[in-house]
Amino acid sequence: MDLTGSPSDGAGRAVDTRIGQLCATCVRDTSVDGGGVSVLSSDGVPVLLHATDPVSRAIEDLQFTLGEGPCVEASLAGTPILVSDLNDPAEGVSGRWPVFMSEARKVGVRAVFAFPIRTGAIALGTVDLYRNKPGPLTNDQLASGLRTVDAIGARLLGAESLDPVAETTYPMTVHQAAGMVMTQTGSSIEEALVRMRAHAYAEGVSVADLATDVVQGRRRFFKEDL
Repeated sequence: MDLTGSPSDGAGRAVDTRIGQLCATCVRDTSVDGGGVSVLSSDGVPVLLHATDPVSRAIEDLQFTLGEGPCVEASLAGTPILVSDLNDPAEGVSGRWPVFMSEARKVGVRAVFAFPIRTGAIALGTVDLYRNKPGPLTNDQLASGLRTVDAIGARLLGAESLDPVAETTYPMTVHQAAGMVMTQTGSSIEEALVRMRAHAYAEGVSVADLATDVVQGRRRFFKEDL
């Protein structure tokens, strides 16, 4: 499955325009040089959904390949990981991401800021931002980034409410399919709904159509699926 398309680069399926707009807004309001949005696979591996530029894409690809970096750590910790200078030993990240640090420097990255996208206890993905010069986010920039990350999470879920099990959000077919996906993957009902949303979004179909395929046996989910 190719999740790397963006409106500007023409690779793969074009990402939802609103996600691209929100990512661009986050980059602008935090005064960074670029950013990316990743969703998490069932194994917690970040898979690129959108990148504003080649360096952002490289950062996301590195973390996917290596299984280490701010994006991975933010998704596991559930809190932002803010590194204002990758070359400053006081940041304490060299030992945590040794290979990522070396490779990130090669593409000119000096500061990284990773924000988890969550709804309750459920991890949806991350927003990664970078600067090619060292420097922290100001309080206003941090607050703005957090607001935009929340908006991206709402967009990924496709609902104004971030409650993934709200009865008013989904038709009955989706709930029925979520129960089947829960059984197929050994996950919770909340995670099953998130997985269905992510697949529907990536494939350019409605979650209701995907749910119909699941209920009618045309589609199965597995633990390794996104």
